[in-house]
Amino acid sequence: MKAVIYAPLLISAALLGWHFLGPADEPTVPAPRVERPANPQQADQADLPMISNAIHQPATAPGPAPASLRDTAVDGMLEVDHQGNLLITDQIRHLFDYFLTTVGEESVDSAIARIRDYLASQLPEPAQGQALDLLERYIEYKEELVALEERFPVVADLDDLRAREDAVQRLRAGLFSAEAHAAFFASEEVYNNFTLERLAILQDDGLSAEDKAERVEALRNDLPGAMQDLLVPQIHQQLSQQTRSLQEEGASPEQIQQLRLSLVGPEATGRLEALDRQRQQWQQRLEQFNHEREAILQHPGLADDDKQQAIDSLLQEQFEPNERLRVSSLLDGL
Repeated sequence: MKAVIYAPLLISAALLGWHFLGPADEPTVPAPRVERPANPQQADQADLPMISNAIHQPATAPGPAPASLRDTAVDGMLEVDHQGNLLITDQIRHLFDYFLTTVGEESVDSAIARIRDYLASQLPEPAQGQALDLLERYIEYKEELVALEERFPVVADLDDLRAREDAVQRLRAGLFSAEAHAAFFASEEVYNNFTLERLAILQDDGLSAEDKAERVEALRNDLPGAMQDLLVPQIHQQLSQQTRSLQEEGASPEQIQQLRLSLVGPEATGRLEALDRQRQQWQQRLEQFNHEREAILQHPGLADDDKQQAIDSLLQEQFEPNERLRVSSLLDGL
């Protein structure tokens, strides 16, 4: 899927999370749904001050597709109703971004012309004119977003982040119809609001770690189901990465617990701690068995057949049938 570029607030929220929370607390969960280019802010802003002029220029032949578009399917569907009017969905934004992310590989004029040509090939009137109007508004939004970013540089203050998000949402509301605003940005704004509320909870010194975890969990449970489904694998991936980093740094069990509470809440933390105990017990059993097995193997008074028979008996005594195959496969790694 072609990379799609979303509001730079998400970058600042991530930076704010790391600045205030440190490695032992929850890092800001990246926005769901899309991958980003190596430098999203540059990609979002590159050459955009010229785009609003380009859209008013006569269409020029865009030429061969840039390398990043070759052998890819256009990201975004175009739909019309029975009267030929354009159905306003988030797919239109995906389509615009699919082509606009080529700016840098090709000129702004070519990227705009490529979108125009695609819309002309796919849509009849009046849907085509409606799509072109949306394109013009979206390009204007991209341009004004650059100016807004200059007023709200990357900051490490929750109030400033909230003001920045409010400014972005007001910019969108001023440029798009309520229908287009919701279709293009509703999910992103729900996620951004969740991120800011979550940071506010985690930075509240008046709350205990358990209270913070419960409130974050309740906040996450209030998200739409589809967004929760997207967040869960990302949260668990970050939990795994952060836990491994803390363990390598010699973190205490309390620090691991704090990380888990902030990421997955008290119930899941309890399940993870129970799993830790099971793994620890298993490892102890495995090490004890291997110690006794090595003693048998090193016994000078036993023939090889007797040694194997003793090891088999030991295996049956200490492990259930469903555990024995796993034990045998792990022995060489000890």
